[in-house]
Amino acid sequence: MKSFIMDTIKGYWYIAAAGSELKATPIRRKVEGESLVLWRDKGGDPHALRDRCAHRGMALSAGKVVDDCVQCPYHGYTYDGQGRLKGIPSLCSGERLPRVQSMKSLPVIEQQEQLWVWIGEQEPTRKPFEFPHYGEEGWTTFFMQTRFHAPVDMCLENFLDVPHTIFVHPGLFRNEDQDTVQTRVTRSGESVVVTFLDEKPMEGIGPRLVFPKGVKQKHTDRFILPSISRVDYEYGTDHQFLIVSQCTQREEFVVDVTTAIIWKLPLPTLITKPFLKWYCRKVIQQDVDILEIQGAQMKEFGRNFTHTKVDLLGRHIHALRRNALKGSRKLKDMSQEVSIRI
Repeated sequence: MKSFIMDTIKGYWYIAAAGSELKATPIRRKVEGESLVLWRDKGGDPHALRDRCAHRGMALSAGKVVDDCVQCPYHGYTYDGQGRLKGIPSLCSGERLPRVQSMKSLPVIEQQEQLWVWIGEQEPTRKPFEFPHYGEEGWTTFFMQTRFHAPVDMCLENFLDVPHTIFVHPGLFRNEDQDTVQTRVTRSGESVVVTFLDEKPMEGIGPRLVFPKGVKQKHTDRFILPSISRVDYEYGTDHQFLIVSQCTQREEFVVDVTTAIIWKLPLPTLITKPFLKWYCRKVIQQDVDILEIQGAQMKEFGRNFTHTKVDLLGRHIHALRRNALKGSRKLKDMSQEVSIRI
């Protein structure tokens, strides 16, 4: 069994949960290896603390919310949203609260139906990532939550990898009738994008039902630090489809992924939404299954990989994340064209 260290990139926002998951009672979530308790105050604002009572180490998430504070289920200690001890029920009237180090609190923002937690030593220096076209006229968005059992960089590469689709998703959106396609890979700042310059429209049940025939396809795949993937398909101005995923490591080899399915189509949402929910869940489950096998292999054999130039984004994802982990200055911008059969 090979040993691994979870590679958390600090100084970014990560999704802890969907906003709909946080109701009247506290919940526990692991965000980049950190066990957190999340709850709402009377005004509906979310709060996040390390999920541990200072008294006897009990999980605060097993307690309840009292006067906007989270209350430990063991001895009733209460903490406010800043992690400050606010009450001990067993203390006699008039006695002062002991000086207890505040529980670690983390900044949390509710945005676009998601609860984002800031992971970093300093105060937030940026806003959370925004899913494109959310709430815009003519656009529809729904979110899917999926757990993967593989390293986060392997998940990200999979979400942006085209060659595997022929073998893992046959008939769903590609087939074995391959063509040579010219691509341009461009790395700049905190992202890398591949643009498919002359790709023919995709085959498969999904594209046939949703996208028009005889219209040129525009396709880009993009990685954005620290753990976001974005896939765009465009068939003119009225047919656009995006898949955008944000990855939060729960623990080593366990990644919780929030995927936004985003589209603009001249078709009724009552028809497109049920179909896309079924279709995308089927595709994602196939990736879950293949990545679970890869994750198990990596635990046994490690990262002894072979790379080729047609692994368009994998090496850049690894390089950008590795550089960010070291806190180094940004990598040199680059652009190159690569031919690939897909």
